[in-house]
Amino acid sequence: MVDKIMNERSEELAVNDPYAEHIVQVERSQMASSTPLKTPRRFLFIASIGNPRPYRTTRHSAGHLLLDALIPHLLPRIPLVSAATSAPQPLFYKTWHSPSLMNVSGRKLVRELQRWMATAQTDILERVVQAGHVRVEQPESDVSVPDPATSSWQRRGIDPRTLRQLEPTLVILHDELEAPLGKVRVKRGGPEAASLRGHRGLISVMEQLKAKKLYPPAQTRGGGGGGAGGLSVVRIGVGIGRPDSREKGSVADYVLTEMNPRELAAVRAAVGPVLDILEDELYREPEPVVRT
Repeated sequence: MVDKIMNERSEELAVNDPYAEHIVQVERSQMASSTPLKTPRRFLFIASIGNPRPYRTTRHSAGHLLLDALIPHLLPRIPLVSAATSAPQPLFYKTWHSPSLMNVSGRKLVRELQRWMATAQTDILERVVQAGHVRVEQPESDVSVPDPATSSWQRRGIDPRTLRQLEPTLVILHDELEAPLGKVRVKRGGPEAASLRGHRGLISVMEQLKAKKLYPPAQTRGGGGGGAGGLSVVRIGVGIGRPDSREKGSVADYVLTEMNPRELAAVRAAVGPVLDILEDELYREPEPVVRT
């Protein structure tokens, strides 16, 4: 029976593709042993903040531009989707661009985050992941995927039946004025862990998280990561540099200026290191609970 199913799967994936052959071999092994595909430990809500049009391609909207460049590479890197639907539906991450102005990003972002968290526990974790309804999606042939990335989900994953509750992480992509162009800066947690440096978009988000009692969690772990079943926050900034002038208003003019082709290329080139960060977060092991 397994052979028949997997032969059909081979035809579906067009096994002349070496990557497709790898997928079939892994799925055949998993089905034969009645063991579900290994999965990540965490679920990511990846949100970018910036400004809407006509400021969509300014330096202050570098987070949006980074997410635009990142999206095509996420599924090849994390090729685990729901087996309950024919269309590839990512299970372990959701992407979202804030439609708001930067300084009021928090309200709509947190509302969307709450909506996702409310449904993900039942609709994704319990009905799909814990039930073993997970399959591997073959990436498009024109997307280059390094060998380590294609197998890391198998090497680092865990048995989904051991997952008991949603472990969500809010990933915020934003512009970073204090970093050189294209340089990626990562900070875990809110202002209690690392300064927001006056970034009004981050301030808006963190204020809303606090108002909704989503962060910091009631029970915390060491390192500012979040309590058991509580929300973790990871801030990923992509550098846009600082203006040379120190005159009043120069920073505002600078961040609201359109990016030139060199700057756009530098932001898009940050996709590689950001993918590594996201993958590490997906598979991050729970930290010991700190009891007070």
